[in-house]
Amino acid sequence: MRKTLARAWQSLSIIGKIKIFLGLVWSSFKQPDIEELKKWIDSIMEDPNSDVLSKSIKELSAHFPTIVETIIHERDRYMGCKLLQTGNILGKATLEDGKPRTIVAVVGAGHCPGIINFIEEARKKPESLSGVQDSLQKIVETKKLKVDSDENLKLLLTAVQSIS
Repeated sequence: MRKTLARAWQSLSIIGKIKIFLGLVWSSFKQPDIEELKKWIDSIMEDPNSDVLSKSIKELSAHFPTIVETIIHERDRYMGCKLLQTGNILGKATLEDGKPRTIVAVVGAGHCPGIINFIEEARKKPESLSGVQDSLQKIVETKKLKVDSDENLKLLLTAVQSIS
């Protein structure tokens, strides 16, 4: 998580960093009105079609698109790559009774659509399945941190390969 936050911070321009800082300072002094919060929660609870998460991500994207790219979309691709990597390792293996193995992944609701979309797109292009390692490297590297010089980043690429 620390690397993701560092990447998100690095992705911001000076103006973006100032906006985030000022927003945090402002929110620490101006507390939300209790009645306003109750009305907001009631509106969410009364509308079964309310998708607060998607609306929040869309609003964040309007103000800080690079943060959404780093925190949501890059993480979607990373988790999708790791699932594909795990599937490549375990996919051909079967249990003793001859049934194929099942991979279960628990992820946050905000990541489900992106991960599913990434995996579906990767399945349409078989050449992208072989490039999982390259995709992972592009996702985890920053301007300052490179996989070749950082053992922790190297582990992010290869940790699943230790499963057998």
